[in-house]
Amino acid sequence: MSKENLKKYRNEIDIIDNKLLKLIQTRAELALKIGQIKSKLDPNASLYKPDREADVLRNILKQNTGKISDKKIKTIFRELIAACLSLEEEIKVAYLGPEGTHSEAALINKFGSSALRIPSSSIEDVFRKIESNEVSLGIVPVENSSEGVINSTLNSLADHNIKICGEIYLDVHHQLASARRFNLNKATLIASHPQAIGQCSKWIEANLGNIERKIMNSSAEAAQYAKKNKNTLCIVNDLAIEKYKLFRQEKNIEDALNNQTRFLIIGNESIGKTSKDKTSFLIQTKNKPGSLLRILKPFEKKNINLNKIETRPSRTLTNSHDFFIDTEGHKDDSKLKLVIKEIESVGATLRILGSYPEDL
Repeated sequence: MSKENLKKYRNEIDIIDNKLLKLIQTRAELALKIGQIKSKLDPNASLYKPDREADVLRNILKQNTGKISDKKIKTIFRELIAACLSLEEEIKVAYLGPEGTHSEAALINKFGSSALRIPSSSIEDVFRKIESNEVSLGIVPVENSSEGVINSTLNSLADHNIKICGEIYLDVHHQLASARRFNLNKATLIASHPQAIGQCSKWIEANLGNIERKIMNSSAEAAQYAKKNKNTLCIVNDLAIEKYKLFRQEKNIEDALNNQTRFLIIGNESIGKTSKDKTSFLIQTKNKPGSLLRILKPFEKKNINLNKIETRPSRTLTNSHDFFIDTEGHKDDSKLKLVIKEIESVGATLRILGSYPEDL
């Protein structure tokens, strides 16, 4: 009876797989037709629409009541959407390289495997590649749940006229690796990006003591360094271990549970409204008493929630401060329009960095 049942269930799966294949190809044909219509209406516009993708995924997840988790369903449909889009347009996305970084992992998570991944030497270089039209989009880390903001990203947002088009939160797990297996008490050095070393500092102190820490531009660069140097450890992700054929010494050595990094999708396109959006602002004010209160008061009056506030001395105006503020809502919402108008009326300089779908 068990063998007969096994054969029966496998036959049913084969039938379902064939139906899925036909439906996928039908979806691709429809997406192709939509892309052709869009190209005629606006030949210069990108076919990648984060607002449309967000609405599609939210509608799908609302209907998910089965055994497969929302996270996995989201991954499957993002891959499907990306594959259909690739029939009409090659999406080039710049990221902080080299290959094997958390930025590349976030890119794959967001855009699937169909996007053309362009490694960049620095976060600043990602912005430059967009400005020079080498790529249509970029992905950059902006903050980590345990180590805080990425200063080079905030600086680049202030320095470049680039829009935020989306965001994605990536669960970050750090792996301790080396070129080959050896006893940890023989390790002489540990290498990684400063954020990764910071996120694993307690583990390092408890298990490796005062081992020399070598700061690298990226965790992938650390992987390459460890590959060439004896008795050297590196902190990397699963992607780098696979890419550079490393030996995993210890798994998930990050200090904090639920360690996440938020990444921004950046480009030149303005994004339409969805059912749940964020807007990011750069607001500059003179460094005098009450300045911050005056720019925050309009948000309170309109009952608009602030997701994040970061402040630093202005890079362009003397005796002034820059406030990076994330709020709920889209810049085209009537309440947010009134807030913008009121902030500008008190003499602050305001720049909308972008309105975009909140990560699912």
